[in-house]
Amino acid sequence: MEVICSTLKEATTKNGIDRALNAFLELLENRTEIPLAQSERLIRLFRDKIYTHVFSKGEILERFYLCLIAITPLDSEADKRFESFINIAMSNLFTKGISEEENIMLLELGVLAKLLSGQKNEAIISYIKNISQIDMHTPSAQKAASFILKSFELLNIPFETFIEAMADVLKPENILRLESKRRRSVFNWQLHVFWNVKHFFNHRDWLKLYPLWEKIFYQMLCVGQNMASNSNTIEPKTIDEALYLQFFIYHMAGNSFTSQEDWKHFNQKISQIATPIYQKFAQSFGLPQPKKIPKNKKIIGILRDRLVENSPYKVEYSFLKTLLQDEAFQKHYEVKIYLMGILEKSDDDPAIIASYRDLGIPIINTIAPFNQDGYYNSHLSKALSIREAIIKDAVDILISPNNGYGISDFILSSRVAPKQIFWSHGNFMYDIAQIDGKITHICAQSGAMRCEGYDFMGVSVAMESKFYNPPINADLIAKHREKFPKDKTILGVIGRLTKIDSLPYLKSIVKIMQHTPSTIFLGCGTGNVYEIKQKIATIVSNENIANPAAFLERFYFPGYVDSTIYGHIIDVWLDSFPMEQGESKVEFNAKGGLILTLSKESQSEREERIESWITNNLNDAQKECQNQNITLEMLKKIWIEDCTGIAFAQKDNEEECIKNYVKKAIAILNLSPKEKQTHIKNKLLLRKIYDGVRKNTGAKSFLEMIENA
Repeated sequence: MEVICSTLKEATTKNGIDRALNAFLELLENRTEIPLAQSERLIRLFRDKIYTHVFSKGEILERFYLCLIAITPLDSEADKRFESFINIAMSNLFTKGISEEENIMLLELGVLAKLLSGQKNEAIISYIKNISQIDMHTPSAQKAASFILKSFELLNIPFETFIEAMADVLKPENILRLESKRRRSVFNWQLHVFWNVKHFFNHRDWLKLYPLWEKIFYQMLCVGQNMASNSNTIEPKTIDEALYLQFFIYHMAGNSFTSQEDWKHFNQKISQIATPIYQKFAQSFGLPQPKKIPKNKKIIGILRDRLVENSPYKVEYSFLKTLLQDEAFQKHYEVKIYLMGILEKSDDDPAIIASYRDLGIPIINTIAPFNQDGYYNSHLSKALSIREAIIKDAVDILISPNNGYGISDFILSSRVAPKQIFWSHGNFMYDIAQIDGKITHICAQSGAMRCEGYDFMGVSVAMESKFYNPPINADLIAKHREKFPKDKTILGVIGRLTKIDSLPYLKSIVKIMQHTPSTIFLGCGTGNVYEIKQKIATIVSNENIANPAAFLERFYFPGYVDSTIYGHIIDVWLDSFPMEQGESKVEFNAKGGLILTLSKESQSEREERIESWITNNLNDAQKECQNQNITLEMLKKIWIEDCTGIAFAQKDNEEECIKNYVKKAIAILNLSPKEKQTHIKNKLLLRKIYDGVRKNTGAKSFLEMIENA
């Protein structure tokens, strides 16, 4: 510290000040504590030297000087020497004739001058509000984005400060004054930069901005408080912004949704308000409507946001492969996939595209030219081009596994196929007028069913074994296992961390680990680790655990992991609640792992469901039992009696749920090797029979659905 002060005292040029800053940045990166008195002394030196040897000589500083935020107190005495620099910079910012590169330079000058004048909070807020209006494709904007991702975490910029700044930008009276590209930039910076700041990522308080996003969306739809005077006019440019905003709200809010009630609100407030306007837009511009054209094979189109190796892909690929092996299906139907190309989420994976083509399924990509515009691509142009392709191909049945994107809602609401079917991957609340039928693979058995008050056709899917338990090098597993203590039993889950961000669940994990000191916990997946760790720390504190710091070190959050590897590393899967894990849990089960789930059914309800499933699928169940050399009675006995991995919830009694879950977890951890082996063997046997039946019945139910929709 003294070296930095000494360097600054001797500095008479910008280079000398730069050397002091670099030494200071090194301290920051090493997270060295700087005493308050030394901070105040250091910032005074930086102020004086920067004013005398940089600003007064007409020179400017690099953006890394903004890291002086770290030593600037909130209650600094105002330094009026910097007022003229603030006024010059901010009065010229975004004025006509100023390039984006110049705007960034002016912004950084103005913000640094505010900071040096003692206005710490105002400087941070000003930076957030104005950088978010810059064209993200500008080279200096990319550098600024990298700076934000690194420095905001290092400086521990409060998320509350970000929300305050962004809420001001998003006030309708402010954002609607901006030209459309700057408006788009505001949303781009939220999605692609600020969302990815480590302690901002998937923070629940993002939803505080939801009412503002919604107001702007309504304004773009011309249904807000300041409705356009001519209500019969719907401008394409306005609809284009609405389509993008709908995607943005769906993506940002959806990542924080934890219940069907959340999705119900989204459907009512976004999709059901937008789709009549999209329909009206299509009618006013005379967009062509689908016609039934006789042909040898009916065409089934599937509308996809992007093709990547995620759970929806694995389910869809497995099901389509089964369908294409079905003689009746092959004879009467062909399948095409239409890409929406939502690059804001990610690019398409060429390997995944190739896997569909290997099945003989064409991939229709009309959107590539529009995606050349990067984060400023036109969602309306993409929707219209996809729509044109679907109608040109005379698609008979369109299946949409999407539940709220602007592009997909536009395509469905403007009607592109005689039959339009929604495929739910977990959201059962999606419902718009132009949906003719609904299917879901999330079902105990195939056939007609009710979910959240809506009619669905359950279409069971037997997953491809290559997705769930592919061959993998044992040395690779061992290498990853070495990252964790070798003498510990590993508890954990793999999936979105928002699902484990539940106080009852986290309390249960802490209690289990209290009873079993030889365990550690792995929370694998992306999410707001910072928030979850804070909750765990609070629980540990309330439990009065001895040596809490050591206890907290038993929790690991490795981020996104390869489930094919980590499925062999986790010893016991402690499933989350109330939001359960999805395909990742099924994948772990296929590897023969031990799993504990909190059942929403009572024990008697579970027995009734199993009996009903066997009765409804009797012929297929008997056939699969014969294939596995067991009797139907033996299947019933194993299935009903083995409740090793199930804790039964007590409705409306959180404490009892936690108690039952913890008790069952400890029982699993105390199983003898022989008991574990028997339980795993029974599970794998049940899975083979269950999947065999699902494979047979899923195709039948799907064919019934598309014929009768």
